[in-house]
Amino acid sequence: LIIDNQASPVHARTTAPHSHTADTRVGMAGFDLSTGAALRLFQGDGGLTPVLQIADLRALQNKDDNSDSSKESRFRVMLSDGQHYVTAMLTSQLNHHVQDGSLQKFSVLRLNEYFSNQVQGRKIIIALNIEILGTAPDIIGQPNSLEAEMAKGNVGNPQPAPAAAAQPANDAGGNYGGGGNFGGGGQGGQYGGGGGNQGGQ
Repeated sequence: LIIDNQASPVHARTTAPHSHTADTRVGMAGFDLSTGAALRLFQGDGGLTPVLQIADLRALQNKDDNSDSSKESRFRVMLSDGQHYVTAMLTSQLNHHVQDGSLQKFSVLRLNEYFSNQVQGRKIIIALNIEILGTAPDIIGQPNSLEAEMAKGNVGNPQPAPAAAAQPANDAGGNYGGGGNFGGGGQGGQYGGGGGNQGGQ
């Protein structure tokens, strides 16, 4: 599957948001992210089930005109632990969460299964199985690009991610809000599987 170098932001659906409840111990957002998990994911740690937030979500264009765009489209997300964010791709089996509006920018999820892959020399996390916990009104914390921080030497050895405390909630719709610049260039080249680490269930 060949994907374009241009990534388009995914726009929110216009349906009214659903109500949801969540752990209210962390500020107004009401979710407890797994601080430090971004670095551990990037370094290939397996067996994690971290709670993360989608800092950005974009659709990657498919160059194959003969493919079913609804099935073959790919979505790139920036997964944040509140301090850093890493690039990830959703498998096509998860596309329906984006298409029905249950997964969007600022959504909080539990990453149950994943593996890491190299795409054009960059480490990409492939999300295989997720549990959507709800949607926060804005970005949680002030996350920076993990790769940029590592290049500057500002990130040390990974620390164990604390146990996630966010409680499951109903999927939330609504409009996308605010947000910083979490974009970045689209991923080109061949998107494939490959071995890697998977989180526990």
